[in-house]
Amino acid sequence: MGYPATRAPRTDTPTDAVRLVIILLFVNLALAVAFAGLTLLFRESVLDYQLAARAPDGQSREQLALTLWTRPIPILLVGAGYLWIARRLRQGRRGAYLRVRMLSLLGLVAVAYLILSGEYPAWLRVVQGVQLLLLAVLVVAVNRRPMRAAFARSSQVRSSETARRAGGRRAALTLALVAPVVAELTLGTVPLTMIWLVLLYVPMYGAGVLLVRELVRATGGGWPSVLLMGLVYGLVEEGLALQSLTSPHLYGAAGWAPRLLGVNTAYTELNLPYHVLFSVVIPIALVELLFPELGQRPYLGRGGMAGVGVVALLGTGLIRILIPPSADPGYVLPLPALAVILALVGGLTFVALRVLPAKQLPSAKPLPVVRTDSATPAPGVVGVCCALTAFGFMALLFPFGGARQPAFTQGLWVLAPMLAAAVLGVGAALVLRRWSARDGWGDRHRLAAAGGAVLAHTAFGVVANAETTPDRVSLIAMGVLTAVLLTLLGRRLKAIRE
Repeated sequence: MGYPATRAPRTDTPTDAVRLVIILLFVNLALAVAFAGLTLLFRESVLDYQLAARAPDGQSREQLALTLWTRPIPILLVGAGYLWIARRLRQGRRGAYLRVRMLSLLGLVAVAYLILSGEYPAWLRVVQGVQLLLLAVLVVAVNRRPMRAAFARSSQVRSSETARRAGGRRAALTLALVAPVVAELTLGTVPLTMIWLVLLYVPMYGAGVLLVRELVRATGGGWPSVLLMGLVYGLVEEGLALQSLTSPHLYGAAGWAPRLLGVNTAYTELNLPYHVLFSVVIPIALVELLFPELGQRPYLGRGGMAGVGVVALLGTGLIRILIPPSADPGYVLPLPALAVILALVGGLTFVALRVLPAKQLPSAKPLPVVRTDSATPAPGVVGVCCALTAFGFMALLFPFGGARQPAFTQGLWVLAPMLAAAVLGVGAALVLRRWSARDGWGDRHRLAAAGGAVLAHTAFGVVANAETTPDRVSLIAMGVLTAVLLTLLGRRLKAIRE
């Protein structure tokens, strides 16, 4: 009596799994091209729909048409990227596999957002729905066992890699959270009762500042490069995303002082240095002091840096579509101002990442033990000086009580506090630079400088931003908590040096 032969279960080979992922990539690209083509072919119908849907935003038909005509550009760039990724997938490159995992997930989220936003007519959303389904299949395909096995690391390499990057990832996450807390929460622009709004700032502040730090450290740059990239960050957020540097209406900034060449002078003088210090330099300094064993090495690899860049770009776009259309409807950054800002961003970035960096990356080893020289001020003195400078600089430029110009000035006399603020800021920077060049300068001095500035700007928030008693009490509590955390970090640094 014979028995039927048992049939071996079918298993996908790595080659089959990779081929399926590549096919899904290019089918998704073809669908994106078809969607862009349909929007251009039926652009009048699409524009009529968008014009009706976006009437409250004040966007004109010409602006919406420009968006439609520029849509093929990113699709062509994505297509070129797909060709490169497909070739590297066939070569068995793990980096390409990780990029496909990230891109498929980001694409799924982006298409889902477009469908939910109702930006396109229902018949085009059907096409988007098909693309969403295809991306979901791609996410599943790229995470199946054959793909994971084909691009897996050996256990020895994996454990070594994990040990090397675990600290960097924790530091990167810490910086992404610290940046919006220092820049917004400790100033009182976001009341503690609405602390959840900080999450909206994480993609731009957190990812943006982390990207700045990674770019500078990866190219061997020091603090001068961080300062310049902080200025780049401020130009991108205030100039491009919010358009607040030139808007005649947003935040009432045009009434702070006389405008010059369409620029809100006092607002620009206050906010660009603010972003340099409180959005970029101070968060980076605090996190590097918190993780001294990592020194000034990059926290992330190239793939992580690319992912952070995508999140920062999306965060900038999120700020752009959420705030200006509702707070300043109808205003569009003039082309000359756009050209100047882009030129400044490009030029400063080139200087920061190519001209200033040293030839070799700094060592990640802790700094050697040093004895405080008598000519070097004590950390407490440094902290007090930085606190007075920060409070004085903001007080000279910020209009209290809703005044259109600082309360103690009128007309062109507003230029007096602006000049005083510039002298105060430049003078403090020169003094701090001289102190930091002395042998006795160390991590505790850096912590005192950063901590003094943060506590002072929290005190300024109590005076200038808090509008109710609960807001003032919560901001004071935030300042006390910040002081406690800074003290604990100072004790830790002292123990390390001893």
